[in-house]
Amino acid sequence: MEENTTYQQMLGEQDETPQIDFGKYLRGIWKRKWIPPLLALLGAIPFYLSAPDYIPMYRAEVLIKTQNLDKDSAPVLNRNRQVDMRSRRFVARVAAESGLAVVLRDSVIKTFDDIFQVLTTTEDPISGRYEISIDELDTYRLFMYENGNRTTLDSANVWEAIGSVRSINGINFQLSPDLIQHARRIQFVVQPFSRAVQEMGKVRNRLYDTGVLMLQMDGTDPEVLATRLNRIADVYVQEILNLNTYDETQRRALLEMKLKNAEEKVKEVEAELTEFYQRYPLSLDAEKKKFLDELTECNTALTNLPKQRERLTKLLDQLEKGQEGIDPRQYRKFIVDEIAYFDVLKNEPEMVVMRQSLRQVETEAQELTRDYPRHKNLIKLNAAIDSTQQLIIDFASAYRNTLAESVAEYRQKLKQSQAKLQTLPQDESRLMELERIRRVNEGLYTSLLTELNNMEVTDVASHEEIAILDPAIPPTSPFNPSKNQKILIGGGVGFLLSLLLCIALEHFDRSIRTPDDIENFLGLNVLGAIPVVDFKDIPEYHDFEKVKQIDRQLVTHDYSPTPIGESYRALRTHLMFSKKMGKIQTLVLTSISPEEGKSFTASNLAIIMAQQRTNTLLVDADLRRGVLHNTFGLAKSPGFTNYLTKNTTLSSIVRPTHIPNLSLVSCGPMIPNPSELLGSLQLRRFFEETRRKFDLVIFDTPPLDAATDAVVLGSQVDAVA
Repeated sequence: MEENTTYQQMLGEQDETPQIDFGKYLRGIWKRKWIPPLLALLGAIPFYLSAPDYIPMYRAEVLIKTQNLDKDSAPVLNRNRQVDMRSRRFVARVAAESGLAVVLRDSVIKTFDDIFQVLTTTEDPISGRYEISIDELDTYRLFMYENGNRTTLDSANVWEAIGSVRSINGINFQLSPDLIQHARRIQFVVQPFSRAVQEMGKVRNRLYDTGVLMLQMDGTDPEVLATRLNRIADVYVQEILNLNTYDETQRRALLEMKLKNAEEKVKEVEAELTEFYQRYPLSLDAEKKKFLDELTECNTALTNLPKQRERLTKLLDQLEKGQEGIDPRQYRKFIVDEIAYFDVLKNEPEMVVMRQSLRQVETEAQELTRDYPRHKNLIKLNAAIDSTQQLIIDFASAYRNTLAESVAEYRQKLKQSQAKLQTLPQDESRLMELERIRRVNEGLYTSLLTELNNMEVTDVASHEEIAILDPAIPPTSPFNPSKNQKILIGGGVGFLLSLLLCIALEHFDRSIRTPDDIENFLGLNVLGAIPVVDFKDIPEYHDFEKVKQIDRQLVTHDYSPTPIGESYRALRTHLMFSKKMGKIQTLVLTSISPEEGKSFTASNLAIIMAQQRTNTLLVDADLRRGVLHNTFGLAKSPGFTNYLTKNTTLSSIVRPTHIPNLSLVSCGPMIPNPSELLGSLQLRRFFEETRRKFDLVIFDTPPLDAATDAVVLGSQVDAVA
């Protein structure tokens, strides 16, 4: 029995699992079917109104690739170089060398290539309106308009302007031979250089891990856009090479200075050694050489290890601070790569394994991004990259402590070696010290000389390290949505929002419309559903006359199989089997508000019960507006109020009706305190007497929002409907 009960409880819990009623939401959308077209129209209107201002925008791209002839040298396009390319200084130089401050004002000639062979500006050109004029004698003139006056700035034979660069007002240009075949007057404007810098800000650069740099630029004229971006790309290439040359020049000068200092120190030590050997011709045995080697090793380590630790700490600090204007993920990758190949870390076994693992995962992510940019495995690969990068960072952070411990060990070892040296003769100690200094300086000199020679070889091998892989071509279609597309997008967004709005309204709508709503929202069992009675045919009767007319039309005493009669029969069946323990002998019928058919239902239900040969008593407990005496054509007094006031007996108020097995107790005369009488001992006596004489007692009570009579009676009966 216990197992069966538990199983049934589990089934009951499964049945109570809430299910999404999609049909309900579809009906809710259909019920509010005017909302989707309205919101779709409202969403499309702003795009329609902004359509006259629509300007098609085009996008051009240039790819620049590194052509590194020396695989051992560092690539020119790296993260540090990208930081330089985004600096304002670099942007200003490119804007000046590209001549972006010059804007053409000509309806026929759209590109500068038809006018100039060379066009650059300084970073402070004189802004204003200019004009180039070529007369019949092939005389070139440059004019400037200022305050309505035209001033001649330059004049020469046109072939001189074609053959050499002219520099006027911060503008450097060389005319194109094709200009002679075009218009004789060309006007252009030199805008403030700050606008040229802003124009350069529209050029987006993105550096891929493969060493390819992509430049993007947007504009309204495809042909002008492609020409301008190609000119900018050429300047980009040259300026990047200039940056690299500048860095290499600075580095070479620093190396040469260090090399010179190291050479001087070597000469000084050799001179002291020569003098020492002349004055003290001594020899060193194996033990002294060992001390010398230990001192050399300790000094070298104490010189290099703190520098390595300082550089490693600086890299880790840069990783925490980030770099403004750079993608944090790309900046993190650059720093992690620097750490992974750090001098003292790159040969550590753990670092080698982590570095190889990181490269493998990054390669897989790059290939998957190239082929399937939205593949779901990209999330896992990016997570693996982040995890491996964090392992490298943690290993480097912990290795700083290892370096600090190594420095402490070498200092202790140095003290021990120096203490041992104190036991040697002073002259021999001096000799050993000079030998050590000479070895250190010679090693430093050799390393600096090797690095300088490698730089010279690299410069020769990398004459052209970067080049334009794919120049920009005029785009054929705009990338921004057209007018019709915007209208469709606006309408589609409005339509989707309307569907969500309809679903939300239906979800939060708690109106009761169906029997299921009563069970779901109120937690009440629905015993039956009675068809609505049409009152339109008797609109001018008083309440008591209206009831009489309705009951005469719909009373179920004739056993006719009408829909209303069948509904009451179904209600009777549900009432008989609704109570789990015992039977229903006393029943209260009530409603929320007046005129909901409460008295009509009580009358017809009583008739249906009486037709089952159930000795039924119908009590009109609406002591304020009782109408059941009119329904059955009986006298109003004496009635229920007379019995409650102890003015009569039960037998005197119970009247038989024309329906067999059905009796009626009318409401009786109106009294001032009906609710108090319903809670009296006389009512209990009424229940006791009626239960002995009748099989079923039905109470017709006032509405719940009008009086508390139904609540008082409902606490004393077997059931309330």
